[in-house]
Amino acid sequence: MDSITYITYQTFPAFTANSIQTITHIKYFARLGLNVTLVFPLRNKESDSNLQKLKSFYQISDNFNSEGTKHFLPFKKIKIFEKYSYILSHFLWAFFVTRKYKNKHMKNYFTRSEWVFYFMSRKNHKIIFECHQISKLKKILIKKSLDKDNSKLILLTESMKNEIGQVDSSKVMILSSSYDEEIFSYKKDIEKEEKIIYTGSFYRFGESRGIQNLNDSFKRLSKEGVDTILVSNDAEKIYENTNFSHDGFTLFSNLNRREISEILERCKVGLLINNESHHAEKYTSPLKYFEYISMGLNVVATKNEAHTKLPYQDKIYYFDKNNNVSFLNAVRAALKAETSIPEDLKMYSMGSRINHILNFYK
Repeated sequence: MDSITYITYQTFPAFTANSIQTITHIKYFARLGLNVTLVFPLRNKESDSNLQKLKSFYQISDNFNSEGTKHFLPFKKIKIFEKYSYILSHFLWAFFVTRKYKNKHMKNYFTRSEWVFYFMSRKNHKIIFECHQISKLKKILIKKSLDKDNSKLILLTESMKNEIGQVDSSKVMILSSSYDEEIFSYKKDIEKEEKIIYTGSFYRFGESRGIQNLNDSFKRLSKEGVDTILVSNDAEKIYENTNFSHDGFTLFSNLNRREISEILERCKVGLLINNESHHAEKYTSPLKYFEYISMGLNVVATKNEAHTKLPYQDKIYYFDKNNNVSFLNAVRAALKAETSIPEDLKMYSMGSRINHILNFYK
């Protein structure tokens, strides 16, 4: 295997976890000597396929090919029937971009787009689709695509596979999120401090994760000498209804991964919180969780099915996000517990994940 073409309906550069995950995959593909091509739509004014700008934004030195393509409809500017306009835009982009790339002499494709998966599968190209959400439409397209010999599917959780229904198990791989071991690496010589940190968005698909419900608890922890750090790229939304301005509280916005890792180095506890959506309950494999663990943090988390199936349950302290006492007790217990790195943690590293993906092509 000497090349891979990554086609995705995402935009770059962006601070979103999904865009960072895609670039991290590309970085590790390139480090194995593969000729990697990233294909994506120039769907808004911030989109830019200039390679040097992308490398600077994501702080990587690895070379790959970046090909921005035309987007055929205004993206998220038609507020009426926004859901259906997104589906139509995605469909049209995938239809035309796959027509362009089907005639190129490329052997291996990877995608985060169900429509790209479907169109490339119809032509029996060797393609892997990594799916992070399930919908009725996706289930239909996945089943039709997997009928083709060279089509395979990666899912984050076993629950996602169960929801899709009957498919050829040999063509499906369950593969959790993974941490970037180049950036997130525990340093024993750096002393941990009495700090709890949350990294990630405050909202998921327009619904709050419930961070604002913990504000009184953060104030109480501050009086006990425990600082709170929130790192998010949608910080402005959380200030609309909640005042987080108090002692022992720090908010950071739009930090790069290395800056986040430098903050995690000194924290003892990582916060994992989500809303009560079906996605949060069944589909999520939180990238932040593996980053916390790789940096030697214990974790306080809301209890749902997806969280209870994460590895290293002995490092998680569960709480009820609607109960301040429950949260405070979980944080106190996590602060007292020993911080350490699991011996088999490397199996959840990005290097390991990339090897699994490449073996899946065979």
